[in-house]
Amino acid sequence: MPKVKVEKIIKANKDKVFFTITDFENLPSKLPQIFKSIKIISQKDNSIITEELVRMAGRDITQKVKHVLQPTDKHEVFILKGDAKGSHIVETYEETSEGTKIIVEGDFTLAGKLNLLGFLAKLKIEQSINKVMDEFAEILNENNQK
Repeated sequence: MPKVKVEKIIKANKDKVFFTITDFENLPSKLPQIFKSIKIISQKDNSIITEELVRMAGRDITQKVKHVLQPTDKHEVFILKGDAKGSHIVETYEETSEGTKIIVEGDFTLAGKLNLLGFLAKLKIEQSINKVMDEFAEILNENNQK
């Protein structure tokens, strides 16, 4: 079970960063190379269940995910079905003088296609998380310039 921690500062206010990242229905149009499709199955209070087809660590993965939102401070992700079933990811959002600091901490369980990553799993997952955060930073930067 690889454990990862990735931090990134995005030059945008915390509310904008949080709500862009947790706008699940629009992620496939914003980041189609990462989020192939996301379907919201159910939503109750701050808990959302989704079915997702995502590109992670160079592989297309179908998964069922529970998202627990604490706007605009925390987003917890629980993988319920798929090759990363049992994985738990916590995104924390902190306002800084430079923008918003996102801290992503994940405890990953890998099976199927993802298990093939072997000893490279931690590195590949960190690279995937960094790529997603870089893409969000670019989207938010473009929106700030409009």
